Amino acid sequence: SGTTGQQKGAMLTHGNWMAAFDAESSLMKYTYDDVYLGIYPMAHVGVSWGISALKAGSTWVIMEKFEMDRYIEYADKYKVTVIAGMPPVIHSLVKMPPGTEDKFRTCKEMISGGGPLHPSVWKEFHYRYGIPIINAYGLSETIVVGTGTAIRQEDYRTADEFKSVGAPVGFTEMKIVNTEDPSIELEDGSVGEVALRGPAIAKGYWMMPAESAKVFLPDGWFLTGDIGFIDGDGMLSITDRKKDMIVMSGWKVYPTEVEKAYIEHPDIDDIAIFGCPDIHRGEIPVAAVVFKKNKVLTDEELIEYGMSKLARYKVPRNYIRVDELPRVNGWKLLRRELREKYCSTFAGRQE
Repeated sequence: SGTTGQQKGAMLTHGNWMAAFDAESSLMKYTYDDVYLGIYPMAHVGVSWGISALKAGSTWVIMEKFEMDRYIEYADKYKVTVIAGMPPVIHSLVKMPPGTEDKFRTCKEMISGGGPLHPSVWKEFHYRYGIPIINAYGLSETIVVGTGTAIRQEDYRTADEFKSVGAPVGFTEMKIVNTEDPSIELEDGSVGEVALRGPAIAKGYWMMPAESAKVFLPDGWFLTGDIGFIDGDGMLSITDRKKDMIVMSGWKVYPTEVEKAYIEHPDIDDIAIFGCPDIHRGEIPVAAVVFKKNKVLTDEELIEYGMSKLARYKVPRNYIRVDELPRVNGWKLLRRELREKYCSTFAGRQE
């Protein structure tokens, strides 16, 4: 598991897998009539969602390799009722030509995971395709699903943001703990590290006792490395990855928050915020920006826009223009690669 550097093998028992299959089947409410089209990597996420469908008696359609044209073709050809998606895939669907939605006429639910989806994309996808989105959260160490929620139709008309990834599923317990001292549990609404406990949690990392001891606690709690909070209704919202959090002169900057602000700009197609070491401030935020076709903004224009949306300290002063961002299988962002490639260029330049 992991896209931040050192690979770790999560030790998962048969009992872990069965608990996960039951949880996912319960979340999705699969029936014998359902047809699930999976696109997630088969090494972990894909096999979990697929087998949970089979366990409920549903049909699982497997794509050997993801291609958008074939994805749309299969949805129509196999009369798919449940379809897997990721933020980049959903974003691409809303940009497809008129008539594409007809190919998904039998689809009743879309699973989204692997990263945040901007509220405007949630709304546009729903209005055009009419398919509710199941917002799921989990990790390799939890066999994908730790929490899940369905965005109800009325939420598309009233909610400003769809931050919540829902309540725990499958006998999973959840709490928020202090990022420096996990023995301190935080109250609802406080931002801290997400901790999970339950029958689907891995037993540790293969042949890595020191690494295991850091996150798999003796009382069964697993420290996810994700930053978030629980609201008054017991729903979890993810703010960012703990490792991605940027600490600049004592101020905490969450890349996802900054990205959500900038992606609203009509000339920006994609953006990634990452932290670089700085001798004066500890770290500084840097932005890698993909502009829409025939569009470009100056650093000054980008800074001015950021100032209108965010607190001053959260606004990057350094920008990189790129054609595309590095992602795993086209969807999971690799901030580590951006840091390794560009940080030496920007150290010490933040004003």
